[in-house]
Amino acid sequence: MNIQQLKCFVEVAKTLHFTKTAQNLFISQTAVTNHIKHLEETLGFDLFIRTKKNVHLTQKGEFF
Repeated sequence: MNIQQLKCFVEVAKTLHFTKTAQNLFISQTAVTNHIKHLEETLGFDLFIRTKKNVHLTQKGEFF
């Protein structure tokens, strides 16, 4: 877990949008996705429920 992963988590949690997060943090959408993926792997649970059109926090994501 690193600070960039945590920044990405906080921003995605606020915007509920990976593309907007990438724009706000001036990084690529792929980088945001990878940071969240690695953070979830480190924690051992999903932080977000992703559909084609929406992103929502899981219950554990809300707690985190």
